[in-house]
Amino acid sequence: MEDTLSNQDLDASHTSIGTDSKATAAIRPRRDFRAVAACGGLASLAVAVIGAGILIRPPTASAVPSFARQTGQPCATCHTAFPELTPFGRRFKLSGYTMGGGLTFEEAPPIAAMLQPTFTHTARNQDTPPAQGTSTNNNTVLEASSVFYGGQIYGNLGALVQITHDRATEHTFLDNSDVRYADTAQLLGLDFIYGVDVNNSPSVQDVWNTTPVWSFPYIVSSLAPQFSPPGTLIEGGLAGKVVGTGAYTFWNDMLYLEVSAYQNLSTQTLRAFGEPGINDLSIGGAAPYWRAALEYNLGEQSFEIGTFGMYANVLPSRIQGFGYDQYLDIGFDAQYQYIGDPHSVTVKLTHISENQQLNSTFVQGGSSNIYNTLETFKVSADYVYDHTYSLTAAYFDVYGSADAGLYALNSLANSPDGKGLIFDLAYLPFSKGGPAVWPWLNARIGISYTHYLEINGGVNNFDGALHNASQNNTIFAYAWIAF
Repeated sequence: MEDTLSNQDLDASHTSIGTDSKATAAIRPRRDFRAVAACGGLASLAVAVIGAGILIRPPTASAVPSFARQTGQPCATCHTAFPELTPFGRRFKLSGYTMGGGLTFEEAPPIAAMLQPTFTHTARNQDTPPAQGTSTNNNTVLEASSVFYGGQIYGNLGALVQITHDRATEHTFLDNSDVRYADTAQLLGLDFIYGVDVNNSPSVQDVWNTTPVWSFPYIVSSLAPQFSPPGTLIEGGLAGKVVGTGAYTFWNDMLYLEVSAYQNLSTQTLRAFGEPGINDLSIGGAAPYWRAALEYNLGEQSFEIGTFGMYANVLPSRIQGFGYDQYLDIGFDAQYQYIGDPHSVTVKLTHISENQQLNSTFVQGGSSNIYNTLETFKVSADYVYDHTYSLTAAYFDVYGSADAGLYALNSLANSPDGKGLIFDLAYLPFSKGGPAVWPWLNARIGISYTHYLEINGGVNNFDGALHNASQNNTIFAYAWIAF
């Protein structure tokens, strides 16, 4: 079911601190980050209280290939168009990847693999080749290959563990990984799922395709574009560099609550895991993460609204002696899903607000401001016909504080602002079952087009080097094959 390479979201470039501090913005009033974090927690609690107030029992919601082998179900049971999950797929994951019904562990160990051959074309040639052995344009490469352990380990313990070789960085590393124990119980006449979870990237454990790791676009080129908007810390800035442990519960098939804490991995551990960004950053102490979501299923329709967030003390480039940068990310999300036969529709919306207190970066001259904000907004609509043909349209918008230290290198406006449109057309030939010789084969064959409306606060000549936003428009063809 969740059989995919890590979603490559907007580049978390706030971890790559610039050195130009030619201008100093007006200093803003000091924020109490812990107070704001408390507000995020209260927002989560508010969702919980609202959910508790309407806890009526809804109707029952009627691919790594190893998941399909274990359950005996076709990919379409858990996915509208993989990796996007159905209500059934969300409950499979919440239940610890342990549901049976197909082949046993002895008959078929839960091992799978994935290949992603791709082609990337940008409207204008890049200034330099994006990776060793590539050209400035029109690159055809095996962009990623992965092996998975996906399924039950023992009893109520299960996992999705992914090891990936990335063509752009030429690294083999521990990719998105999620190990969990889950069980069911009853309290006050209400059934609920509860579990504990260990993972290596904030939101990889989530079951809605609105939080960063599994959100659209599900696959992007690592070889383009040359310029792209930054992302908030929670959108991949800590992926693979931390370990998170937490507890969650899903009450009455409606209300999801989770609290987790992330801690830094040592450089020795990161080297052992093959992490390419060892010296990007580290975090101090424990970074709390919260998630609350309310889902209601009514026949063929599913509705979700929720909030999530994280607070972290960050050591940029692991340089000590200058204190920590502080990041507070608060996200709100919503999803509507209609799953019929042969038509399915999913609409998703996510907004993340980030408050930055750049103590270390400012003292080191990498930022013109101590206090910054960064916000990202994404909305997408996906239509799937007969579990076989998928069409997705999306809009993204990134905006935040101007900062000459952080952004002047690529922006005349010293701005992180960027926006654009993404269109994706995909063919999924094996969603209802693979060929007789290997019935668990899964594939997504597609082409996407990204159109940039703004980059780095400008449309034309945004960096003073005659680069225009539209020159980064990208055609990306891919085959996503899992077996």
